[in-house]
Amino acid sequence: MIFFIVLLTTGIVGGLLAGITGIGTGIIMIAVIPHALMYLGLPEEHIVQFTIANTLFATMCSSFVNNVQVFIKKQGHIKETLLLSLAAAISAATILQLVVFGTSYTTQLYNSVIVIILLYIVLRTLYKLKKNFHLIESITVPKLLVTGSCGGAISALTGLGGASIIIPMLNLWMKVSITKAKSIAYGTIFISSFIITLLNASHKPPIEIPNMHLGYLILPVALPLFIGVIIGSPVGLRIGDKFNHKTVSYLFLSILSIVMINKIIELVP
Repeated sequence: MIFFIVLLTTGIVGGLLAGITGIGTGIIMIAVIPHALMYLGLPEEHIVQFTIANTLFATMCSSFVNNVQVFIKKQGHIKETLLLSLAAAISAATILQLVVFGTSYTTQLYNSVIVIILLYIVLRTLYKLKKNFHLIESITVPKLLVTGSCGGAISALTGLGGASIIIPMLNLWMKVSITKAKSIAYGTIFISSFIITLLNASHKPPIEIPNMHLGYLILPVALPLFIGVIIGSPVGLRIGDKFNHKTVSYLFLSILSIVMINKIIELVP
């Protein structure tokens, strides 16, 4: 029962943060899910693949709820979202098959990738906050495809959903407002996470799983997270609408920094 409550709470908190900041639930999930999987008895050498699969499942559920709210408010940006999603889905599926499903993608390598990515995002976001940018949009198809490809690769490698790189690239590189960047990221995350989840659910793990599962999706982990994000995401969106972009950016930075420090600690032998 305690196991279920912890994961339910994680889902709610992840959903809240996804709604407020747009970064997706993954930033919280990657800190909690590995411990839940080890508690269930999964061997540490396969934790990375299961962590990514179950994190992205929760991210997909949260982003679906967020997308419903975005389209109710008529804040969707279909063209940009579809271009980003196409590039993200192709990139994510490729990385998943070539890298993540391989035995060489270890926990140490996984944590190192996350630390590098989060450090870059934190530094870029801090730089942006110290400068006065004039938001004159410079959206182009090549930029959208590059951004989507980067987001998909990050999503498949880390389970973060891709928003942690998509939102900064839209905002800093293409000068898109943070509100518009969030709405585009929600759609991109849902489509790419949905495709990756299908791949994870249909891929047979190389070990016997003692729990109910669909491929790499462990149901005792995935179901309470699903319930939690469905509860937390709509509330997070309503709260996020009341914050200005600087407040959202500082909250975004705080969360990224906490997770980054946690992963650095895990890297220490």
